Amino acid sequence: MNTPITLMIVVALIIIGLAIFIAITQKSRKETPNYRSWFFIGLCWIPVGIATKNPAFLAIGVIFTVIGLVNKNKWKEEKKWSDLTPAEKRLKIILLSVVAILLIAGVVVFFLQRNKAI
Repeated sequence: MNTPITLMIVVALIIIGLAIFIAITQKSRKETPNYRSWFFIGLCWIPVGIATKNPAFLAIGVIFTVIGLVNKNKWKEEKKWSDLTPAEKRLKIILLSVVAILLIAGVVVFFLQRNKAI
């Protein structure tokens, strides 16, 4: 048997096994989806689909946005800053700091690459 075909079959079986495992474990959980997050994820994917001229990203973005809007009455409200525990506040500050540093680093690399300094 050809090695790449065997590898593809093994990877496909692993993915199917993981999907079955996740499906079984998720049945026991009674957590509802956060449709507000689906809406905002869809809003992020739509421009990515337009910018890359990839209809799959655009379609997924539209689907997520529509699912979020259809279930707008089920949106979960975020906690206010004053309602967060100190651990949650610290986590949010760390995550926002990491995102800001990555954004700045990305802009710097973009301009350095644009000027062929790298």
